Amino acid sequence: MKDIVIVGAGPIGLYAATLASLHELDGEVLEGQEIIGGQLSNLYPEKDIIDLPGYKKITAQGFIDALKAQQESRPNPLPIRLGVELKEFKKIDGGFEVTTSKGTIETRTILLTTGMGVFSPRKIGLPNEDSFSNIIYALKDKSQYKDKTVAILGGGDSAVDWALMLSEIAKKVYIIHRRNEFRAQSSSVAELDQKGVIKLTPYVVSKLNGEKEVTSVELSNVDTKEVKTIDVDAVFVNYGMVSAPTSFPVEKIGPNIKVGAFYMTSVENVFAIGNIAQYDGKVKNITSGLGEAVTAITKIDQIIHPNKNIPVHY
Repeated sequence: MKDIVIVGAGPIGLYAATLASLHELDGEVLEGQEIIGGQLSNLYPEKDIIDLPGYKKITAQGFIDALKAQQESRPNPLPIRLGVELKEFKKIDGGFEVTTSKGTIETRTILLTTGMGVFSPRKIGLPNEDSFSNIIYALKDKSQYKDKTVAILGGGDSAVDWALMLSEIAKKVYIIHRRNEFRAQSSSVAELDQKGVIKLTPYVVSKLNGEKEVTSVELSNVDTKEVKTIDVDAVFVNYGMVSAPTSFPVEKIGPNIKVGAFYMTSVENVFAIGNIAQYDGKVKNITSGLGEAVTAITKIDQIIHPNKNIPVHY
């Protein structure tokens, strides 16, 4: 029987795996996707992260690579099983039986670090949207948009970050938001003007023109109903993500999992950390999730080794 099964190999799961190795726990990591990194690798690998301790800035993929290198540097790294989804778990004598898409595992504890879980991008909602090859939901390689005209749909931090990144190489960048006020950090919004990004607010996309590729976008002003058309080489959609509901047998708050002391769920010895976890004062931030991993793994070590003298730091 394993000591721990960590579900999810995003940044929080990877760091938790390193901590589990430091605590000499026997276990493994399950990742439903075919790559590690969660949203950081799947959605915005080239985005700069500027609020991590010790880094002035680091790309999302660079941070994942650093976490993976740290995890692999241990003499006893937990194996990461890609393309393996957690289906269900049930209580058995001494622990849990975990059923996955590729077999079963017995473990004494479970740590859920699934973030948004299995997620898909929220689309524009127009009937012909799926017929175009140049509607992009994840910015993975900005170099291919050099000297292009691009439009970004959305008003949050990621949409603004995409606009700023693309402004460095694209010929022209539009950012289109249905409200006059952006939800992104004010300093980033101010930088849009400095970088020459054209803000179109309050507009929504009402029509996509073209055949296999979008060649122009028709916009409708939310207030005045004025219609304007802009020519584009690509459209980036950043309306957020839609996550598939989880069926974990634990108490929830909306789509998230309710946790208490040590980030334990309503099921004893099942823990949840990162964006999936919810508690009073919760901040959905990578750094917060990393701290939650320290607390949860330390508690799990105490459960597995109740008489062990566990160091405060390594």
